[in-house]
Amino acid sequence: MRIIHLSDLHFGTEEDFLVGELQEAIEDKEPDIVVISGDFTQIGSASEFARAQEFLQKLSTPVFCVPGNHDLPRYNIIERFFAPYKKYRKHIDASLFPVLNTKDAIIAGVNSARRILPHWNWANGAISHAQLRHLDTTFKIYDKNKTKRRVCVFHHPVHKALNAPLDTVVFGARSALECLEALEVDLVLTGHVHHASVTTLGDVHHKTVYLSASTALSSRLREQQNGFNVIELGGEEMEISVYSYEGSSFKCIENYNQQHP
Repeated sequence: MRIIHLSDLHFGTEEDFLVGELQEAIEDKEPDIVVISGDFTQIGSASEFARAQEFLQKLSTPVFCVPGNHDLPRYNIIERFFAPYKKYRKHIDASLFPVLNTKDAIIAGVNSARRILPHWNWANGAISHAQLRHLDTTFKIYDKNKTKRRVCVFHHPVHKALNAPLDTVVFGARSALECLEALEVDLVLTGHVHHASVTTLGDVHHKTVYLSASTALSSRLREQQNGFNVIELGGEEMEISVYSYEGSSFKCIENYNQQHP
C-alpha cells in the first residue's frame, strides 16, 4: 500500500507554481491514497476552501483528511464558536473522525483542532478521552485480530517531533501516546510544525513510527523547503521517503526503513 502524506497546504499563502508541481508529483507516484493532515487554508475563508477543494478534485487518487487549526475561521468569531467546521465539512470532508478500512490497513483520523483552548495560543491542539475511546472502538470493530497495519492521523504532533522549529502544546497528548501504544498503532501521521521528521517509540514487542510532514505548498517555511512524504506499507516492512522541492522539482532527500516486529 502506497500512501502520500501531505500537510499544511495553507491555501491563501500557497506558492502558485508549486500547486501544479505537487499535483504532477502525486500523479507520478501513483499512490493508493493521499492523506492530508490538516491546515488546508490560512484563515478559514470561503475562497481559500474553494481553492483547496479545487486542488483535491484534480487528484485522481482517493483523499483522506483531518482538519487543522487554520481551518477554523480566524476572524469570524461567531462562526468560529457556533459553526467552526461548516466550511471544512462543505468543501473538504463531512466527517471529523474519518475511517478507511482496506485489506492491508485501517486508517483512522482524529481532529486535534479546537475553537478555544485553556491556553493563550489557540493554534495548539487537544485530544479528548472521548476521541481516544472512539479510536479504541474503531480498531476493535475493523481490526479485532490485529491483522492489518494501523495508521492514525492527527494535525498536531502528540509526540516530540525531532528538531521541530515550533513548540506545540497538545492537551491530552500523554493519554494519546498511551492509547496509541496500547492499540499497537504502526504509523502516526501529523503536521502543524512544517517540519518533516521521523520518530520511533516503543519496545522490542512493538514500535510506532511518528511521521511529521513539512508544508506542501505554503510560503510560510520553517527551516525546510516545501515537501511531502511517501510511505510504502508491505509485509514486514515500512519504507518512508521524504521529498523536498529542490530547485525545480520534488526530490527524495531521505529514506527510512522500519521492520515490523
